[in-house]
Amino acid sequence: MTITIPALLLVLFLAHLVGFAVMGFKRREWYYLALVMTFGLLSASFATLLFAPQLQVADVALYRLFRFAAWAAAAVSISWTAGRLLRKGDRQR
Repeated sequence: MTITIPALLLVLFLAHLVGFAVMGFKRREWYYLALVMTFGLLSASFATLLFAPQLQVADVALYRLFRFAAWAAAAVSISWTAGRLLRKGDRQR
């Protein structure tokens, strides 16, 4: 696998991490915590894949463990987003 795509994804995820962290600090909303966690874990996953792919925990590549944790954080983030949208729709009625 070439490093071009993982490197570009790392840059993309880091940009999202910074953007959502700044928005979270400015708006002081818990909603952004799940987004920051998701993009932080995705950034850690791709950084580990690029710079230390040999690292393992219990015979599982560390970058994979970060990615699995990112899926869980994304599930929380999606559910919080859906809840926000549903509440927002209820207020507009």
